[in-house]
Order: sequence, then structure tokens, then C-alpha cells
Amino acid sequence: MRPLMKIVPALATGGVLAALGLTALPMLATWHARTAPTPESVQARMSLFRDFDANQTVAVTPTNVSSVWTASSPIQLSDFIPGTIVVQLRDGAGDADIKGLDSRYGVDLQPNSIEAKDSEIYVARIPSGAAGDNILRGLSSDSRVVVAEPEIRVSIPEGDSVRSSVMYAWTGTGNGGGSSTSMQEAVAQSAAMSSDLDTVGALTAPNDPRYAEQWNFRMIGIEEAWKHSKGKGVVVAVVDTGVAIGPSTKGVPCRDFAQTHYTKGYNFVDNNDDAYDDNAHGTHVAGTIAESTNNNEGVAGIAYEATIMPIKVLSASGSGTAAGVADGIRYAADHGAKVINMSLGSSQSSEVIHNACKYAAKKGVAIVCAAGNGFGGAVGYPAAYPECIAVSSVGPTGKIAKYSSYGKQVALAAPGGDYIDSRDPADGILQNTNFPDSKGGHGDDYYAFQGTSMACPHVAGVAALIEAQGITDPAKVRDILLKSAVANGDPNKYGAGILSASRATERAGQTSAIKLRHLLLFGVGLLTLAVGGTRRRLPLRLVMAGALGLGMFGPDWTTTWVGADSALNLLTFSALVPILAFVALRRGPGVKIAGMLAVGVALNLFANWHNDTLPFTTATFGDSALPWTMANLGATLAIGCAASWRAFRATRTR
Repeated sequence: MRPLMKIVPALATGGVLAALGLTALPMLATWHARTAPTPESVQARMSLFRDFDANQTVAVTPTNVSSVWTASSPIQLSDFIPGTIVVQLRDGAGDADIKGLDSRYGVDLQPNSIEAKDSEIYVARIPSGAAGDNILRGLSSDSRVVVAEPEIRVSIPEGDSVRSSVMYAWTGTGNGGGSSTSMQEAVAQSAAMSSDLDTVGALTAPNDPRYAEQWNFRMIGIEEAWKHSKGKGVVVAVVDTGVAIGPSTKGVPCRDFAQTHYTKGYNFVDNNDDAYDDNAHGTHVAGTIAESTNNNEGVAGIAYEATIMPIKVLSASGSGTAAGVADGIRYAADHGAKVINMSLGSSQSSEVIHNACKYAAKKGVAIVCAAGNGFGGAVGYPAAYPECIAVSSVGPTGKIAKYSSYGKQVALAAPGGDYIDSRDPADGILQNTNFPDSKGGHGDDYYAFQGTSMACPHVAGVAALIEAQGITDPAKVRDILLKSAVANGDPNKYGAGILSASRATERAGQTSAIKLRHLLLFGVGLLTLAVGGTRRRLPLRLVMAGALGLGMFGPDWTTTWVGADSALNLLTFSALVPILAFVALRRGPGVKIAGMLAVGVALNLFANWHNDTLPFTTATFGDSALPWTMANLGATLAIGCAASWRAFRATRTR
């Protein structure tokens, strides 16, 4: 009987660990599915370079289309730049490596921009008559190269082919503009939608004279959100056509950006410091994020105390390259941006851009992207990458906009305007921009645009509000945005629902978790130090208090280090470490230390569960965290009780 009794603790421990492992399996499966590498499309795109020189491309026919493109959408040769490749070298590559590649593959690699020193992104033209697919295949397999791929075009979603039906300009005079009847209807629609979203409050509106026309701000409950945050101190990079803000040799700042904070950006089209907007798109986007507010001029911005970083990667025509976009992303991440807005995209994937998104995410940047204006088509890139928050668009009624792309990658929806059917600009998104005469505008004025490009900066602006509240982990920012969104139907169209600034900032501002945890720590710590023992046992009790604090705060410190989307959180926010400590220290006074560690972890799990602040984000771990949390909470409490009983028995025997 005695030998059997010796193995009972081991059997019990094994059973507990197995049970905890079973509750973690669904979360691990979701995490693995999200983080597993996706099949590369580079091999499929190599076929585009067969007999491909600076003047011709291979025709895609019904018989070969499957061999040259394997994604969900058909290949569009217009998205590729003939005869050009983009190469990302491995970190630390030097001039000798570049010369070696040039010599071996017959190319002339040139730095894409000033960022090449850090980003290692180079471009080259395929020599006329050369076998482009052989060159690309050789570069891709070379140990000095991270990725080599055909260069693609990236553009604003409102491309030339759909601009006439997707982007309209609307200006008005005085405080109104447009039809007064239409405006009354738009206000009524937004008020009704806001009521559905439970965001209406008796609040003071800003004094911007045309704020009443911003139905979109009422839809997301921005006035309630401003009680919690205005985005102060957060740098938002607008990776777009530039922004008409600050001094420039190309033009003057737009009138309603005079009080908007900005920081130095860069122009990756012309490779200089002047990121002025010569298209109108980027400034309109930046206006939604941080247009000057409460300045008795024009309209308002969502995070109007945030700082705009203008990154020009698209030309006056609204077009750019994958290499330029990748460099723009990396520049923003390296120069202090905490949020990146990309109202641009392509139907084709680019590993160079994807690597840049991964780089920015690792540096703690939240990346928000327009899903695209594909009229129900697939979500474009980079929005479809898991590091990015893909945003679809709704109109004043809260229904998906006719032009919006959507699919399983959509994270949430936001107001982007919808007047394809109504032809009423009151249903668009009104902001200040410098719309050139050559594009149908008349300079610096207020224009109503529509598109997922307009929906995207709503989410970026609210992300800035959240960041200003101290939530800096992009995984947590995403989780707050999704958990606070208002469900609105088909998740392929709306993701988690429609953006709610009021709910997001309220959720981000919850500090009761910290207060509860400190209170619990104070109470249990006093109890540990005051009860039982003699003065010579004080060192032990101090170590016990330290173990309690480690259990309560150690998991959160780890999350700050590894991020909320790391699987390591399944270890630190679990009973595994307390179990191992109990097994190792169960004899002698060390059992008290193990018990305090277990109690600390239990209190941490309870406080985080109570305040819904556990780091198991829905996007990364799914919705199965509750069983896992309760199982580990029960296990840690059981360990604490077992340790107390052992300590009590040891005291009685003495």
C-alpha cells in the first residue's frame, strides 16, 4: 500500500497536466492555424517572366492561367511592372554581395530608396532578351536573398477604372453644403444607426461649422470616445499619396490642418523629404484621422491630438510599387509610428510588403488597411495579411457598401460612405483636401469621397485613441477594436461588426483590473507577513511575499515582452509553473513559497478574467479561452490549498 501511496501524487499531477493540456488544445490549434506560413505565390508568378523582357509580357490564356496564378482571384497583368524585379537581401548584405549577384545573374541591382541600407530592398530590370524566370528562380534560391519577385503596382483602391463610380467630390458653401433635405436625411440615418450602436449621449459637439455633416462620426460614437482619449502623443503614419500638411515646395497646407500635429515623413516616389500630396487621396484620409478640430473651421478629425507622419509611396496618379510601399512601412516603423494607415492595395500578394508588415508588427505598430473596392470581390493586399486589420465599408444605414470588397480576412467594418445608388454626396465622407483641377476638383476645399479608403482611417484613428490610453501592443489594440465592435451580420462582410469608438475607448480605459490586483496583493501580502511564525522566520515570509508578487505580475510582464499573440502566454498564465514549483518544494518550508506563487497566479487569472483583460486575443487564440482559464484558476487554487495544508501539518508535527 505504501508504494502505491508514493505514486499517487505523481499520477494526480500527471492527470491535472493532461486535463489542462486538453483545455489548451483548441487555443493552440487556432494559434497554429493563424501563424502557420502561407504557401508562397512567387513560384507561380515566375511564369510571368518566361520570355519576359522590358517590352513584352506573356499572354495569359484559359489554358495556362492556373499555372501562373494560384490565388483566389485571377491574375491581372496590369498589376505587374514589365521587366522589373524586386529583391530583398538578407540583413548585413554588403557591396560585395550585390556585385556578386549582379555578376552571377546578369542584373544591375539598385537601391530602391534611402531605406535600402536598412531594408535591403533593391530593384533591377531584366535585360532585353534574357530569360526572366531563370533569373528570378536563381535569385530566389540564392542564400544571400530573402525574397525575389516580380515588381507589382500598388494603388489607391479607387483606381482609374472605377473612379467615376466610386469617388465623387462634393463641396458646399457656408455651414451647409449640398442639399439641406439630403443632409437632414443623412443626420437622421446616422442618429438612428448610433442609437442601434448604443453610442448616443448628451455631449458637447466641437465648434467646427460643418461637423453636423459628419454622420460617420456619430455612427461610431466619437463624442463619447473623446471623454476618454483624443489620441495625444500617438504618431499615425499615412502611407499614401502624401499629405498636404506642413511646409512644402510643391504647395501650401490645406486650410483645416493648421493645428494638426505632424512629424517628418518621406517621399518614396521622388526620394526626398517633401511628402506633399499631389493627388488629394492621402490628405482626405489623414483628415479623418486627425484634421484640426474645435478650431471654428470645416470639419473634425477622430484623433485630433495625434501626430500625422506623411509617407508618400503613391504618385499623383495614385500608383506606386511594392518596393516603395515596403520601404514606406519600414520607415514609419523605424521613425516612431505606432499606427500605420494604408488605404491602398493590389490584387496580387507581395512577400516584400508582407515582410515589411511583419517587421512593423514586431516593432509594436498597429497596421490598418482598406479591404479594397472590388464590388464584393476578394480582400486585397496588404489587407489580407494576418498582421493587418482589414476594414470593409458601410454607408449611413450601416449596410455593407456596394463597392466594398469582403471575405474571411475582414476584421471589422467602418463608415466609408455609399452613394452609388443615391448619387447623393451627403452619404459620403466629408473632409478637407487639396483636390487638383486636373482631377475634377478645385483645390483646397471640403470634399465627400467614398470607399474602403475612407473607412480605413476611421479604424486607424480609433486605434490611435486606444494607444493614447496606454494600450501599445498591436495585438491588444486589434482585440479591443474587435471585441468592442457591434455585430451586424455576415462576418465575411462586417468582420466582428461595425467600429465603435465609444465602446473601444471605454474598454481600453478600464483600470479596475490593476486596482483589483493591487488590492488583492496588498491584502494577501499583509496576511503572509503578519500571521504565524517568529521574527527569525521573517526572511521566509518576505520570500513568500515576493513569490506572491511574481505570480500576480509576472505573467503580465511577460506579455509586455512577448506580445499578446504569443503562445508563451499559455505557459505564464497557467498552473504549470506553480505545479512544478510545488513538486520541487513540497517538503520543508519551500512549500509555502510554492503555495504563494500558486495563489499569486490564481489572483492574476481571477483579476484578468473579471476585467476581461487576459492576453488571449480572439484573432490569435479564438473564443475558447474561458474553459482554459477556469481550469487553470481551479488548479492554482488547489495547489495553494494543498501547500497550506502541508505547511499546517508540518507545524503540527513539530
